[in-house]
Amino acid sequence: MRRILNIFLVVCLLSFQGVAQDIPLFSQKLTNSFIYNPSLAGHTFGSATYAYRQNYSNVPGAPKEHFLSMHTPFANHKMGVGVNLFQEDVNFIRNTFVSIAGAYHLHFNRYNILSLGVSGEYNITKQNGNSNSDLRDPVLNQLQNGDPNYDFSFGANYQTRHFKAGFALNRLSTAWIKKETSNLTNYFSGYVQGLIPMRGGDDLLEPYVAFRKFSETNNTYDIGLFYTYDAKIMGGLAVRKGNVINGTLGFKFFKHAMLGYSREMIASSLGGFVGAANEITLRIDFNDETYKERFRADYKNAMAYRRKTLTSPTKLSLPNASQSKNKQKKLVPYSPNNRYQNVKKLSTGKKKHAPKMIFGKRTKKLGSKKRLPRNTTRDNKYNPSKRR
Repeated sequence: MRRILNIFLVVCLLSFQGVAQDIPLFSQKLTNSFIYNPSLAGHTFGSATYAYRQNYSNVPGAPKEHFLSMHTPFANHKMGVGVNLFQEDVNFIRNTFVSIAGAYHLHFNRYNILSLGVSGEYNITKQNGNSNSDLRDPVLNQLQNGDPNYDFSFGANYQTRHFKAGFALNRLSTAWIKKETSNLTNYFSGYVQGLIPMRGGDDLLEPYVAFRKFSETNNTYDIGLFYTYDAKIMGGLAVRKGNVINGTLGFKFFKHAMLGYSREMIASSLGGFVGAANEITLRIDFNDETYKERFRADYKNAMAYRRKTLTSPTKLSLPNASQSKNKQKKLVPYSPNNRYQNVKKLSTGKKKHAPKMIFGKRTKKLGSKKRLPRNTTRDNKYNPSKRR
């Protein structure tokens, strides 16, 4: 049994130069988008993702993969930037991949978005630990010193309300400039994904098809179906070329945080021998436009409810027009328009009132005193001419 395992491991290592140095085929829908297509940097929302994958659980020294990704939109969601960090350990070999991506998002309307992106990539393969091989082996010497490679990729993505599709041309420098000297291979990737609302828009059904072409003879495809319940629980199944089946389950335990688990198995006798691959993903979302839209809707509903509660109930009809007019007069003093617009100005001078007219005649005001001539005095005790 041990001899068979060692032979299988040697075969995996021999094929490592051609396949394992490519970007890995993650199982989860949570991790298989931005790592392949740079145009998805900052698309719709930003996120920070960490994934750990253990391949072939029954094989000692099987590949272990760590993936860290972060991207965010800026400039009012018109542009996006992101970074990917991937590390894979296979026995005594370590492969490290770093990419920085930038994207431009053209919003035709609320739901139609065209995205274009480019990324710069750095990849290096080095020896990790000690090897039992001959130290004079030129391949081993190359691994000890490390062989860095620089490359770039281009991607495009288009999304509508009910589907999205995209493609990417990866490692263009390897394909056009240094095809013969590089150990890495260029590849093409594309996908189409449906967005079907269910239960009045509370749930989402997502059929998914992805295709990746690594060389003229090596390609793979994925067909999957995912369902998201109430934006909290996500589950799905997918089938990959080569009788590979994987299932994914994710749970949003916080408003912006989701924890996912995926298990991948080979549906043949070899699958029971090498074991399954397990993958755990933690994703934190931020700058999500859907949260803003829900907040606006909740705010409008709350304000409408508040207006209804503050408004006094009115009768459906009034007995006559006079009662309706009297009711309006009673409410006028409490109107904000009446309080703020009908403010009387303070006068600085004295006001002169004209005498009242009754049937064209002037009348004296009640309580007014009669004026005496200028040279006359009142009849009182101080007037000596009137004393007796």
